[in-house]
Amino acid sequence: MDKYEGTVQFEINGNGYKAFFYGEEYEPGQNIEVELDHLESSLEWNAIFTENKDNELRIEKSKNSDWSYYGYGRIKSINPVIADFGDIQLELGKWTNDPKVIGEYIYWTIDRLDISKKKE
Repeated sequence: MDKYEGTVQFEINGNGYKAFFYGEEYEPGQNIEVELDHLESSLEWNAIFTENKDNELRIEKSKNSDWSYYGYGRIKSINPVIADFGDIQLELGKWTNDPKVIGEYIYWTIDRLDISKKKE
């Protein structure tokens, strides 16, 4: 790894997260606006809509890597699908056009949480 790729550790609402960055430089203690993106594992439709049994909004650390998480969230909109996971909102792609899923609670796997400086 060179100095333009690595791990950024950050905090939202007192919760700590780690994300992968590439092509940028970050300084310890730097306070900047960022955008979050992710790589995900494919999940079956049934798993997406049944594995968040307690209707939670949270991100849980996975043991797979520093950058992987399990997301328990709620769909806010479609085209693209945007989900609220409590501390983090993510765009999840265009995998449904059904407006009936808006407001539904979901489970999502985040294989790698990515961070980049917000474009102006």
